[in-house]
Amino acid sequence: MAQEIPPAGDPVPAGACQDKEKMEKRVCALCPKGQDWSVIYFAPSQNIAAHENCLLYSSGLVECEDHNHLNKARNFDVQSVRKEIWRGRRLKCKFCNEGGATVGCDKESCAKNYHFFCAKKDNGILQVDGVKGTYKLFCQQHAPEIPGTSQSDEGPSLQKKRGRKKRLPPGIPEQPPKKLGRPKIHMTEEPCSHKGATGHVPFLKKCKEAGLLNELFEGILEKLDSIQGKLLNDTASESDYEDIDALLFDCELFEDTLIKFQEVIQSKASEQEERQRQLKQQLEALGNLEQTLCSFQENGDLNHSSSTSGSPHLPKDHQFKCQESAERQAGSEDSL
Repeated sequence: MAQEIPPAGDPVPAGACQDKEKMEKRVCALCPKGQDWSVIYFAPSQNIAAHENCLLYSSGLVECEDHNHLNKARNFDVQSVRKEIWRGRRLKCKFCNEGGATVGCDKESCAKNYHFFCAKKDNGILQVDGVKGTYKLFCQQHAPEIPGTSQSDEGPSLQKKRGRKKRLPPGIPEQPPKKLGRPKIHMTEEPCSHKGATGHVPFLKKCKEAGLLNELFEGILEKLDSIQGKLLNDTASESDYEDIDALLFDCELFEDTLIKFQEVIQSKASEQEERQRQLKQQLEALGNLEQTLCSFQENGDLNHSSSTSGSPHLPKDHQFKCQESAERQAGSEDSL
């Protein structure tokens, strides 16, 4: 399980989580009582809600302090959950191929990521250590033969096995977790053609060896996410535009991305052309329908049916309005 790592050399202060906003425990009012999937956690200030199991098994999230057995609520701080949600945006589920897959197979060499409930559907194996307070998931291919391993379809029984998240005593810095490789970042791509770029390769390799490559790239992606938000909100500065321009067009790394983006543009253009064609057909159908009703009026069909049914006749100027509507429709078709 990935953990929040304090700066090197700084001990973890006792009660450091006390100043952080924690998520509040809730239970779904419509779920059967006693089911583990009915427990959710909610952060009113951020309007965030998440299943307890989705939080417990997310690879990049741990409780921020020791779990109190007298209080069954877990200790998830809101900021850490936000970061995990943001991390999950870049991870696709092996089962449903949708984003937000924060639950990864605990085998280091495995790159499979899931949503918690998708992992259960894909026969994932849950491994719970109540003493150490660890919650691991393995894909079916890498399921270990360990006593105490639970099949994923035994959901209700897991509730009895849950312990607190592992937390080191105050004064001892937490060690980098073994599994920091998701999302896997491969450093084999061609580097940007900036002067001295190759001199930074040893630094990146040392980051990987130290287990800090994920943190480095999360910072980069947070910066990109911030610029994206500014571009969408029309608050981007000239410097923001220049940064994105340099990243996309001065570097060969994103050449494939631009090629795929061109395909997206063409696909969007085709969709709009098809929508315009359908709209034109609908306008033509409406025009024909209106002309048909006007012709009924001209031939007295509507007047005849009205007189036989005892209904009042339509206004005398209705025929003029029909002709005017037909001319207006003809003009609309010409503009298309």
